[in-house]
Amino acid sequence: IEGIYAHIDEQTPKLRENLATYEVNVRRNLEMMPLVLDVPIEAAISDLQIGGIDGEEVRRLFDFLEFRALYDRLTEVLDFDGGAAMGDIDVIEAEMITVESPAAAIEALHALPLKGPVGLAGSFNDAKELLGLAVTSDVEQGDVLWVRRELLADPGVAAAVNETIGNIDTDLCGHEIKATMRALFDLGIDLPGLAIDTALAGYLLDPAETSYPLEGLLLRFASKELPGGDAAPDGQLDFGEDTVDEALLAGRRALAIATVVAPIRESMADLGLTELNTKIEVPLIRVLAKMEHLGVGVDLPELIRMRDDLTAECDRLRAATIEAAGEDFNINSTKQLREILFDKLGLTPQKKTKTGYSTDAATLEKLRDDHPMVDLLLQYREVEKLRSTYGEGLVAEVGPGDRIRATFNQTVARTGRLSSDQPNLHNIPVRSERGRNFRRAFVAGPGKTLLIADYNQIELRCIAHLAEDPGLIGAFEAGDDIHNATASRIFGVESDAVTVEQRSKAKMVSYGLAYGMEAYGLGQRLAIPTGEAQVILDAYFEAFPAVRKYMDDTVAEARQRGYTETLFGRRRQIPELSSSNFRIRQAGERQAMNAGIQGLAADIFKVALVELDRALEKSDLSAEVILQVHDEVVLEVAPDQLDATRDLVVEVMASAFDLRVPLDVNLADGPTWASAKG
Repeated sequence: IEGIYAHIDEQTPKLRENLATYEVNVRRNLEMMPLVLDVPIEAAISDLQIGGIDGEEVRRLFDFLEFRALYDRLTEVLDFDGGAAMGDIDVIEAEMITVESPAAAIEALHALPLKGPVGLAGSFNDAKELLGLAVTSDVEQGDVLWVRRELLADPGVAAAVNETIGNIDTDLCGHEIKATMRALFDLGIDLPGLAIDTALAGYLLDPAETSYPLEGLLLRFASKELPGGDAAPDGQLDFGEDTVDEALLAGRRALAIATVVAPIRESMADLGLTELNTKIEVPLIRVLAKMEHLGVGVDLPELIRMRDDLTAECDRLRAATIEAAGEDFNINSTKQLREILFDKLGLTPQKKTKTGYSTDAATLEKLRDDHPMVDLLLQYREVEKLRSTYGEGLVAEVGPGDRIRATFNQTVARTGRLSSDQPNLHNIPVRSERGRNFRRAFVAGPGKTLLIADYNQIELRCIAHLAEDPGLIGAFEAGDDIHNATASRIFGVESDAVTVEQRSKAKMVSYGLAYGMEAYGLGQRLAIPTGEAQVILDAYFEAFPAVRKYMDDTVAEARQRGYTETLFGRRRQIPELSSSNFRIRQAGERQAMNAGIQGLAADIFKVALVELDRALEKSDLSAEVILQVHDEVVLEVAPDQLDATRDLVVEVMASAFDLRVPLDVNLADGPTWASAKG
């Protein structure tokens, strides 16, 4: 150091400047760097040596993290006893018991040793048709009964399944079992005694994952694995006439399910998820399976007519757009569209992407008034999306009895909300008149009418309950127009002086808070500057201070714990809260704000679905739940039982959970979805 400073003038200008500026720090660091050799230490060097390796614990940890290759490399370089190498993990193998006649199947079903967890696995072909059913409760011996679909279709065998597995008083377990339950409904087989679905349990333990394969759960929770090699991937069965292979694959999975149940249950109990699983999620599987089995009726000629009308409108708008552009081009080609908009017409680009100037909807909206072609193009895109997604898409999904049987998912949304696909009935458009028209095609079955029930402003009622805000609670208890009451407090005017614009802004703030929306998002929604949106938000929190405190406390608690938790015990991990990136942390805070609200609303709706199905089964009513869309439930009802069904629906849904404010239920009915809801 002394040598450096003795020759400081010989250094480069920048280095010379830095050395001079920080000389005090340099010399202080120099004093601190020498090792201190006279610290009194009583321990000997041998006492400080690292001890042995807990091989079993290392194996358990690496097994849990699925670091199989890394574990093998570790054991090669370190000398420790880790028990069996991960490459030698126990492999699940099934001893199949097959039956060839209805009489043999009935006898085998009644002879099943139904003790402990009973693993159930259906096998499906590429067309998603049930091939057969594997059942086991004998984890030690590995014996699995296989019953082909042809036998299950026999009334006597179906009755035997209902008498044995259907009336089981021990644990009936499956993995993604809803598809199997739905297929069995077609054969007259009902399994009301389901105790656990291991895929659903995996979701409850970690809702951030995108999938919950049985193989991963088996390795993680039971340190076992399914045979590899000749076993086809799940969902890719193609064995021709060889039913033995179909049986073996299903048998292995049934055995794996029965094996992994105990440790998964233990993990759920440790996290306080048992009641959520047993009281809400598992009973809901059967409700959703019934909905998928029944489906919702459609007026196929009307659906085809709507599709054809949209096709004609697309053709008209495409031709008009090309005419306005002044030359022929591929309207669906982004490259050609850029050339027309920005090169030929000379419109001003709004933003640039990696491949060139953007032609997305936001960009085109800003250019709508700059040239007639842009408005035509936006209209074309709207109609084309309706035509392809709903016109063509819904027609393709119409099945037997002119009914659409969508799939409802419990393990997709992190908040616990249900989702829908094949087709996604949750996305039937409602914001445009063209989109709303599709509701006309959804109809009640012969001799039935539709009854539609939904919760009124459930997210806002959840906010009032969770925040315990006196202003919100008072408005709901008084039955006031909540958006009018909110606008009155935000803008400081009497209720009867609130304008339509003020009410609209208050409504946007209220619902935005349920999704963690901040000033920027509110400004975008209201088309106002962020600063003005912040003033409105600040006024809201001044009017309802308990809501602000709830939001802040929720974020702080989530940051400390790493997760949020609903009143029903549903957890959601939010690792974004610990990110070093400010924007990611902000996103985590928004997730934390809305998780408790959205999660509670989702849980209440699921309770309502389960209790409503249970109440209908106990009643003398011939009403059935056939569809769920967001916070809306659709029932098919005999017209002469409409009043009684309405009373039952309101009673069940209003009492699903004891909120600080009433759970208000809206009802509507009609021969079509459109006539009921408009």
